[in-house]
Amino acid sequence: MYMLKKIVVLMLVLAMVLSLGLVGCRRDEEPAVVDQPEEKQEEKQEEKQEPVVDKYGGVVRIATWSSPPGVFHPHLYTDLYDSLALSPMFDSMLKMTPDLEFIPSMAEKFEVSEDSKTLTFWLKEGLTWHDGKPVTTADVQYTFEMIADAGYTGPRYADITAIEGVVEFNAGEADHISGIKIYDDLKISITTKEIYAPALADIGGRAIIAKHIWSGIPVAEHEAQTEMLRNPIGSGPFMMKEFVPDQFVHLVPFEDFHEGRPYLDGFILQVANQDTSQAQLIAGELDFMDISNIVQDEIDLLESEGIIIEKVVSRGFQYMGVNTRLEIFENPLVRHAFAHAINRQGIVDSLLEGNGVVANVPLAPISWAMPDPSQINQFPYDAEKAIALLEEAGWEYRDGTMYRDGEPVTLTLLYPPGNKVREKSAPLIQQNLGAIGIAVELEIMEFGTLVERTFNTHEFELFLMGWGLAADPDSTSIWHSDGAELKGWNVVGFINDLNDELLEKGTQFLAIEDRKPIYLEWAINWNKYMPSVPLYSTIEARAFTPRLRGLQVHSFSNYYNLHEWYFAE
Repeated sequence: MYMLKKIVVLMLVLAMVLSLGLVGCRRDEEPAVVDQPEEKQEEKQEEKQEPVVDKYGGVVRIATWSSPPGVFHPHLYTDLYDSLALSPMFDSMLKMTPDLEFIPSMAEKFEVSEDSKTLTFWLKEGLTWHDGKPVTTADVQYTFEMIADAGYTGPRYADITAIEGVVEFNAGEADHISGIKIYDDLKISITTKEIYAPALADIGGRAIIAKHIWSGIPVAEHEAQTEMLRNPIGSGPFMMKEFVPDQFVHLVPFEDFHEGRPYLDGFILQVANQDTSQAQLIAGELDFMDISNIVQDEIDLLESEGIIIEKVVSRGFQYMGVNTRLEIFENPLVRHAFAHAINRQGIVDSLLEGNGVVANVPLAPISWAMPDPSQINQFPYDAEKAIALLEEAGWEYRDGTMYRDGEPVTLTLLYPPGNKVREKSAPLIQQNLGAIGIAVELEIMEFGTLVERTFNTHEFELFLMGWGLAADPDSTSIWHSDGAELKGWNVVGFINDLNDELLEKGTQFLAIEDRKPIYLEWAINWNKYMPSVPLYSTIEARAFTPRLRGLQVHSFSNYYNLHEWYFAE
């Protein structure tokens, strides 16, 4: 019976993450209820009754290449480094497995309605926050209403607008979101206006925050609560002990975590230098690190010292952001010229040693929505083509210098430290654009400062950054015009009616065969206007000490079942 229920729910999940043909929910089927199988419940009970004592202990040290700014709030943060720290501290009703399946986490079970528009969740009994207060459905409701509040300053509002009543609540026309119904402290249902393919991820997979912590403060003032942001109260397997900017984040186990007290005695996210991190890993000063730029000699050295290496396909891409709000960049021909001018394949071949692919659309290489290369423009390296496109756009090239309105073109490229390939690509881009007569000034800055200059104030011309993407190809929060305001994720200011229409349409079907043509048209349109210049996607590695066990790393998470990590003797 469990397997039958599981298969029905996968009809929704597979629509988001796997390319296995037509899937969907038939209207003549009973609602799908996902529960933990009895045998697994018994196994967990046995584990709790007879814990494996020798697994307990040890503090894992995980390398990060930049310091988190300290916005440890799952709905306000805007960068990867904060997310690495806050993920172990928060939990959601559902979680995604390495097989890209959504299963209960804070929820005991969940149900999908026959029309596929309502998700009903039953929270586990006895859930508590890190401060000992109970977790209830009021916290779930508050989480969504905080994001839907008119004063919300984060970038995730677009992720929940599919829920019935969110727009009206945001406009001040309702006291609560009409699509959210609380039955009691444990049961809650959430209904979308139409079928919404990413519902399991965007609703069930959304981190829940504590109402009793945040509700007394106007939502518009949340981002200013530095002390609260740096000392979050979540319900995840680890809780905050200490944050020292530019050095580390130290977390300790949450004794009352609903899946059992984590085996580890501590979790430290440690700011490290990529040039010395391999030696630290071999020496035991670090236990785990991402390797975004694979250098085979270094991999060979690590493996010769017994370090475990697991390779995964990147879930995102690196790009050069272009501020399309500026008149100088309004014409798509200018962005096309940049794509031709930058030797992106050269970056892959030299800096990545071939461990990557040139990107031409903002999709993960492993996504079922990724178009065939023959369906989109490839923009191969061609300096002469780049010059011709700029001249077609009204620029003038003479005596080795590019002019616009009679003035030599000089641009500023911002980029952060930490990612060595990205750092090394900056002067290459400077050189490539210099070869077509464009002078480029490089400005390196801490990641938090870069976020302030780009997302928060839009005071930039060009910048280098990367996007890590979700399993579902829906990119509404990144590319819809609603996100082009200050602090939205559409940082480059891409405004395009067809883009918005296709993003909205792409979430209204469950079957991949229905969604794929929509995302193909979206990718072709995006590629035509190219509001940013995609650079490359990587094949990455995860390196960790052989003593560290229980890991199940995959393209979309390093921390799956973090509470089960342990050190072997």
